Amino acid sequence: MPTTRAVRPRWLLEEMEVPYELVRVDKKMTQQPEYQKLHPHRKVPVLVDGEVTIFESAAICAYLADKYLDKGLAPRLDQTERGYYYQWLFYATSTLEPPVEHFMFDVLPSLPEKVIPTKVRSAISKQEALEWFDRVAEPLRKSIDGNNYLVANRFTTADVVTGGVLLWAKKLGMLSDSDPLSKYINNLMQRPAFIRADEDFYAKIAPSV
Repeated sequence: MPTTRAVRPRWLLEEMEVPYELVRVDKKMTQQPEYQKLHPHRKVPVLVDGEVTIFESAAICAYLADKYLDKGLAPRLDQTERGYYYQWLFYATSTLEPPVEHFMFDVLPSLPEKVIPTKVRSAISKQEALEWFDRVAEPLRKSIDGNNYLVANRFTTADVVTGGVLLWAKKLGMLSDSDPLSKYINNLMQRPAFIRADEDFYAKIAPSV
C-alpha cells in the first residue's frame, strides 16, 4: 500500500537484494476475515515468511536484517555497535514517529478514525506537534553531525526505519531545507534500493505546509 509504513520493509528487501513477492493491498482487502488473521488491526505491512507471519514495520525490518545478517545491514550480536543499532530502531518508532503522526492527522484530517481516535488527534495542535518533533529530533541531529548514517557511519536497518519516519516528516513539510535532517533523508532517498521500493509515490506528494 503506497505511502504507508509498508515502504520500509520493502526498501530493506531491495537493499538486501533477496527475492520476495510483493502483494498489493487495498482497503477492501484489509476488511476480509482472511486478512485479519494476518494483521489483527487490518493494517500494513505484513510479512509472511514460511511459518512466520509478523506485522509492525520495524519488527519486520529487524527480523529480516537478522535473518540475512550476511548482507551487513545489522551489526553482529558481538559488536558494540549493536547497542546503538537497537537504540535508533526503538527511538525511530517510539520517540520520533508519534509527533509526526499527530502532525499528519492535523494536515490530513480525512484519514480514517480507526487509525487514531478523533479525541487523540485533536488533543495536540499542528504547531505543538511540530515543536514536539523538533525537540525529540535533537539527539538525531547530533548523531548525524558529520556522518551520513546512524551506526558507525555505516548504512544499516536503523537508517531504513528512521529514514522511513523522516520521509513522512519531509513530505508533510516538517523539515526545513536548512535542517541537517533534510540532508540526511535526501541522501537516503538517492539510494537505488529506496527508489525501486518507493516507485516514485513519495516524490509525487507535495508538502502540505
